[in-house]
Amino acid sequence: MSLAKAVAKAPHLANWTLPPWLKLAINEIGQTEVAGAKSNPRILEYRRMAGLTQFGEMDDGKVPWCAIFINAMLAESGVKTSGTAMARSFVRHPDFIRLEKPMVGCITVISSSRGPASGHVFFYTAENGLMNQGLGGNQNDSVSVEMFQKAKLVGHFWPRAVPLLAAPFDQPVRLARPLLPHERKAVRDA
Repeated sequence: MSLAKAVAKAPHLANWTLPPWLKLAINEIGQTEVAGAKSNPRILEYRRMAGLTQFGEMDDGKVPWCAIFINAMLAESGVKTSGTAMARSFVRHPDFIRLEKPMVGCITVISSSRGPASGHVFFYTAENGLMNQGLGGNQNDSVSVEMFQKAKLVGHFWPRAVPLLAAPFDQPVRLARPLLPHERKAVRDA
């Protein structure tokens, strides 16, 4: 998918400095799970890319793959990963630093309704007051750009070995428009 198509939900990305893993992730938008026992070969490939092959050929609908996707994009851009398929693995991993405020492309972890140890992870792209916008995998069973409640925020993280983006790209991006009705609906995150 081209950057032009990807920015339909995030038009500011067209003129923004993007970290390499976010550029790769944009190209994956639209990859979707296959219904039933079959799997999308590209989603299975994310496991190999991330070095998380213990899931083998298991149905892509049965393995939560948000962290697998994030790790795959990091690995493909030459950045050390968290090494696990757990969304919260970035929170205490020594190779990732916690940011005081988000910037485009940072790794954002949120809590989920499945319990305190579970969560969801995506690349931050913007915010609009109540919601964070993020590009990630396993968002409504696909790679997509979606909105998530800021109240669920666990933290924003950046790979320790990668320099932070230079100003003004090191700042949060505030979307100019108000929430639309469909953005208020919770997104299924696994």
